[in-house]
Amino acid sequence: MSAQRRRDRGQALVEFSLVLIPFLWILMGIVDLGRGIYTYNAVGQAARELGRATSVHTCDTSSPTCTLGTSPETAKVLGTQQKLVPGLGGAGSSVSYACTTVTDVALSNVDCPSGAYVRVTVTVPFSAVTPFLGGFLPGSLSSATHIQVP
Repeated sequence: MSAQRRRDRGQALVEFSLVLIPFLWILMGIVDLGRGIYTYNAVGQAARELGRATSVHTCDTSSPTCTLGTSPETAKVLGTQQKLVPGLGGAGSSVSYACTTVTDVALSNVDCPSGAYVRVTVTVPFSAVTPFLGGFLPGSLSSATHIQVP
């Protein structure tokens, strides 16, 4: 092998190593952005599904007190969403239920009447894998829905 050809191979290796690091950072950033969009959409869908179930089945009717969000149907939907949404059900995640008016003024969470609204808020933690994106992305993703009780 000639000296010129060895130098060309060495030059190609140096150029490749210079391009590889930025390429991997960009690739990891794209993956993080995709994870963030997926989680954001999943949190919104979980809030909507829990809102639908809770507006129809506001509480556990076998219990003497009717606390919003305690129905078996809501618990089943929550269990399904915990399997689908990354981080839901883990540390730092929360699901809250509130009985409100159309203008979002809170009512009692006990016996939410027909015509009132159910507000469900779902929050999950989110952290980027790519180090430099951590400062730009939020530490948690949250979504709320507001659905009328039939």
